[in-house]
Amino acid sequence: MLTLYHAPDLETLGELATTLLATPMRDAFAPALVVVPSQGMGRWLTLELARKQGIAMQLEVQLPAKFVWDLSRLALGQLPEQSAFSPSSLSWRLYDWLCEPEQLAQAPRLAHYLDGGDERRRLSLAVKIADVFDQYLLYRDDWLAAWERSELLDLGPDEAWQALLWRELTKDGHPHRARLLEDLLARLYDAAPINALPERVLIFGISSLPPHHMRVLEGLARHTEVVIFALNPCREAWGEIRDIRELARQPQSAALNQELSPDDWYLDVGHPLLASLGKQGRDFFDSLFSLASNEGSHEVGLYSEDADLHDGSLLQALQNDILRLHTRTADERLQLRDDDRSLELHIAHSPLREVEILHDQLLARFAAEPELTPDQVVVLTPDIERYAPYIEAVFAPREGVPRVPFSLADRSLRAEIPLIEAFLSLLALPDSRFTAEEVLALLEQPAVARRAGIEAEDLTLLRDWLREAGIRWGRDDAHREQLGLPADAAFTWRQGLDRLLLGFAAPPQLAGLAAPLLGSSWPLDALEGGRAQLLGRLSGFVERLAALAQSLQRPRPLAEWAESLQVLIDQLFDEREAGDTLLLLSKASAALQEQATASGVERPIELALIRQQLTAALEQGSAASGFLTGAVTFCTMVPMRSLPFRLVCLLGLDDGALPRRTPAAGFDLIGQKPRRGDRARRLDDRYLLLETLLSARGGLYLSYVGRDPRSNKELPPSVLVSELLDVVDLTAVCTSDSGRGFSRDASEVNAKASARITHQHPLQPFAPGNFAGARHAGFAAPWFHAAQRLSQAVEATPPFASLLAAPDKDWLSIEPSQLLHCFKHPARYLLEQRLGLRLAQSDEALAGDEPFSVEWTSQHGLRQLALQAVERGWSEREERAVAAASGWLPVGELGQAHWGQIRGPIRAFAPTLFDERPEDAPQPLLVDIELAGVRIHGWLDGVSASGLFDYRLRDLGAWELAPFWLRHLLLNCAATPGISRDSRLLSPKSEWRLGPLADARGLLEPWLDAYKSALREPLPLFAKCSHGFARKWRKPGRKEPIDAARSEARLMWQGNDYMTGEGQDPWNALAFRDREPLDERFEALAEQLYGPALDALQGSEEDEA
Repeated sequence: MLTLYHAPDLETLGELATTLLATPMRDAFAPALVVVPSQGMGRWLTLELARKQGIAMQLEVQLPAKFVWDLSRLALGQLPEQSAFSPSSLSWRLYDWLCEPEQLAQAPRLAHYLDGGDERRRLSLAVKIADVFDQYLLYRDDWLAAWERSELLDLGPDEAWQALLWRELTKDGHPHRARLLEDLLARLYDAAPINALPERVLIFGISSLPPHHMRVLEGLARHTEVVIFALNPCREAWGEIRDIRELARQPQSAALNQELSPDDWYLDVGHPLLASLGKQGRDFFDSLFSLASNEGSHEVGLYSEDADLHDGSLLQALQNDILRLHTRTADERLQLRDDDRSLELHIAHSPLREVEILHDQLLARFAAEPELTPDQVVVLTPDIERYAPYIEAVFAPREGVPRVPFSLADRSLRAEIPLIEAFLSLLALPDSRFTAEEVLALLEQPAVARRAGIEAEDLTLLRDWLREAGIRWGRDDAHREQLGLPADAAFTWRQGLDRLLLGFAAPPQLAGLAAPLLGSSWPLDALEGGRAQLLGRLSGFVERLAALAQSLQRPRPLAEWAESLQVLIDQLFDEREAGDTLLLLSKASAALQEQATASGVERPIELALIRQQLTAALEQGSAASGFLTGAVTFCTMVPMRSLPFRLVCLLGLDDGALPRRTPAAGFDLIGQKPRRGDRARRLDDRYLLLETLLSARGGLYLSYVGRDPRSNKELPPSVLVSELLDVVDLTAVCTSDSGRGFSRDASEVNAKASARITHQHPLQPFAPGNFAGARHAGFAAPWFHAAQRLSQAVEATPPFASLLAAPDKDWLSIEPSQLLHCFKHPARYLLEQRLGLRLAQSDEALAGDEPFSVEWTSQHGLRQLALQAVERGWSEREERAVAAASGWLPVGELGQAHWGQIRGPIRAFAPTLFDERPEDAPQPLLVDIELAGVRIHGWLDGVSASGLFDYRLRDLGAWELAPFWLRHLLLNCAATPGISRDSRLLSPKSEWRLGPLADARGLLEPWLDAYKSALREPLPLFAKCSHGFARKWRKPGRKEPIDAARSEARLMWQGNDYMTGEGQDPWNALAFRDREPLDERFEALAEQLYGPALDALQGSEEDEA
C-alpha cells in the first residue's frame, strides 16, 4: 500500500512522520526505515522524533541510492557490496578499456581526443564517461537496453562509441542498476512474498526522484507499506491550467514530449516565481500524483484555507501567494510596513564584507528579537569554500565583539583537515624536488613530527641548520640525474646532512691550520649540547621520505596500492595525534581494494592516477558533522534544503553563482535529447531557491557582492535575485520612507518595494555611517572606535603624545656596547629597548633553488674564508675545494668565477692587514666615565698599546662612522699611559685613521645628550641620512652647501631603484610615521654629531698627505 502526504511546510509533515514512527510495528526490535534526500534532512527528522518522544532510537536513515541497492540485494539474493557499475568502479573499468590500442581503434573519436595526452587525461575521460553512464542508468535505462541488443537509436554522432563501450562493459554479465531494475521490478510485481522486507518504509522530504526509483516504490508498495511525505509549495493545480491530478491520470505521449524543448513543457501561469523557479518540482509531482493514483494508493493534502492565511509580512505574503497560485493586482498589493524586515537584500563590496555585514545584522536581530536564538538561524551559500576563511575570521571570538556561536558544515575534507593535504603531498614525492621548505612543511604537521620524534619547538632550530648547511633541493646527485640534470650533490639533502653529521663527529677545529675537509665535505659545527639525537631523527625522516619516493615510482595494481598506502600511513603518521583523520585516510586507501575487487582491473596503475582519484574522493563533504548543532549553521544550499528555520540567510548570490554554471559533458546524450523528469542543474538550482524561500519562517536575508571594491562599479546579482525583486514589486508597495538610514536611490524609495528592502553598505566596517543614529549596523567595539576617529576632525597628532618619562639611573649607567648599539639605530633602540616593542618577523623561507650569484648573506663568510686561506697557507686547490664545499657559491665554473672575484681583493688586502695588525694581542680597556649625567662603565674591545685597531672585509660605509667615532672618543677619554690614542679601521678599498683628540670629553658630551633624548622620543639621527647631510655640507660640489646637503639626505631617506632608503626601514617608518624626520633638528644633530667625525677624518687624511 502506498500513501502520499503532501503539505507546504516541513513541520506538518514532520508531525505526521514522527507520529507514524512512534506507532509500534509488529516486530518491536525492527528498525524503522526512513529514506531522506540529505544528511541534514535525516538529522532534522531524528531531532524532531527525539523532541516528541524524548528519545530517537532504532531509526535507520538512508539515502535513495543506498536504499534501492539494499532492496535489490534483499529481493534478488546475493549481490556484491559494491556494484561494478558504481561510478568509481566504472571509471577504472573504462580506463582499463581505453588503455588497449586495439580496442581504442574501434572508437576513433575517443582515440583522437586521447592522442598526445598522458594517463591522467585518459583517466579523466574515463571518469566523465562513468558519470554520464551513471546518469543513463537512472534516466535512460531504455537506451542501455537497446545498446545491449546492439541497436542504435539515432541519438547523434556520439551514440556509436557509447553503445560500443556499454556492450563491452556488460558482456561479462555484471549486474547493473538498469538490468537489476528489470529483475527487481519483476520480483516486486510478482505476488510471491519477499522475506525480510521492512514492515514500513517512509520516504521523507524528497523533492526529486528519477523514474527508476519511482517505479521501485510503486512495486514495493505491493508488498509493504510505503508512506511518502512530500513538500508541495502550492495547494492548487500548478503544472497546467487544468487540475494536475487529472493530468497525472492521463497517458503521456512520449513522441510529443521528445519534440518539445524543456522550456516548452510548462505554461507560465499562476504565480511568476512558481512558474520560473518551480519547473523541476512540477515534473516530480507529476510523477508522484500519477503514482498515488494507482489502485490501493491514497493521497492526502494538508493545506491551510484562505481564512487561515495572514499576510503579516512581505515574506508571508510571497509564500501565501505561491501557496494560493495567485498574482496580486495593483489594488491587492501589500502595504510594506516600515518595520518589516522579513525580506532583505544586502549589497557588499567583497565576500569578507558580506560576512562582516551578516555578523552585524545577526547581532542586530538578536538584540531586537530576544526570542530568536542562534539555532534558529541557518546561513547558506552556493560555495562554502569561498566563504569559510572569512566566516572563521569574523565569527571567531574577539575582544570587544559580541560572540555569535557558529558551526561550519559541509566543507570538503581536504580544506577542513590540513593533515589530508600533507598526505596528498606525500603522494607527490616521486615528482617532488625535495625542497627544504617542502620537508619542513611536512614536519609542521603534529602527527608527522611526533612519528619522526621531532617536537614543534625544534623546527626553528632545524630551519637554522638547513640554512647554514646550504640545503636547498634534491635528495642527492642521483636524484638530480633522474631529473635530467648534472649529477651534482651541491645544495642537496645528502650534502647538507653529511656536513652536519661530520660536524658533530669531527668538528672542523680538529683540522688545525690545515684545510677543514673530510673528502669533499666541509664539516659544519652547528650542533650545540646534546642535539645530536635531533639531527639523527631528521636524517632518519629524510631517509624514509627518500625511500618512499623511490618505492612510489613503481606502478602496481589497485589492490597493491591499497596495501602500500596503508604502510605509508603507518610509517609516517602518529595515530595519537590524529587518530580520526588517519582512520579516514585508511578508509580512503582501503576503498581502492574494494574498487579493484568490484572492477576486476589488475593492470599496474601509475601513482599520479591514484593521487588524482584520492584527491577527488577526499574533496567530498564531511558527512553530517556540523549540521543542527545548536549554533548558527553555515553550509552549502543542498544539505539544508527545505529545512525550516526562523531566519534563513543566503550569501554569495552573485551573477553566475546561482544557478551554477556547470555545463554537461559535450557527449552527454541526455543534454542533447532531454525528457520530462530529467534532473537539470539549472532547473534544480532554481527549485532550490524556491524551497529556501518557502523554508524561512520569520525572515529571509539575501546578500551578494554588488560593488567593485576598487572602482565602486555596480555589479549585477544572480538572475534569480532579479526575478525575486520583480515579484516583490508585484506583491507590495511602500508609501513612505522608513527612515532606517540605509543607502537607497531616493527617486525609488517611495515607489518600489524592492528598493526599500535593498541595503547598500559601505566598503569598510569602520565607516562612521555604520554607527550613526539608531542604525546599529555595526556591533564591533574596535570598528566603533575607528569610526569615532574618522568622524572627528583630522589633526596631525605625533606618534608620541608626549615625551617619555626621564630615564632613571639604570638607563643612565651603561656599558660602551650599549652606547654603540643605540647610535647604530636610535629609533629601534627606543622602541625595542625602552618600550619593549617587537616587530613581527616571519621566518625567511628557505631558498628552493641553487644560487646563480653570491647572496649578500654569504659574502661575509666567503671573505673570511679567503682571509683564513691566506693566513693558514692553504694551497689554491684547497682554497677552491673548501669554497666549493661551503654552500655559499654557485655550482661549477660560475661559482669559481665568483670566488675569484671575492678572493682577489682579500688576498691583495691581506699583506696590509697583517702589517698593520698589532703584534701584541688586543686587551679590553676599562672605561669609567661620568659625563652629562650619564655614566659609561665597562670594557672597550680591540685596544692594544698602539691604540684601537679594527678591520672590515667589505667597503667602509656610513653605518660604520658613528660606532668607530664613539669608540675613538671613549679611547681618548679612558686611555692610560702606555696606550696610544690612535684609532685605525681598515678595509680592502679604504681606511680610516684618527689621531689623539684635544677635547674628547667635549666631543663626547653632545652624543650623551643625544642618548638621553633618544630614550624619550624618536631621535632624528640616521646613519646614512645624517652622514650624507654632513658630508655634502662640506663637499657640496656645484650646489649651495645647504641645498646639496638636504638633497643628499632626502635621497638617503627615500631611496631609489638601486638603493633602499632609510625611510623604508620598519622601525623608522613606525617611529616617524606622522612627522617629517628631516627637519631642522635633524640638520642640527647631523652637523653637531657627524660633523666633527668627518672633520677629524678629513684632517687625518690631510696630515698623511
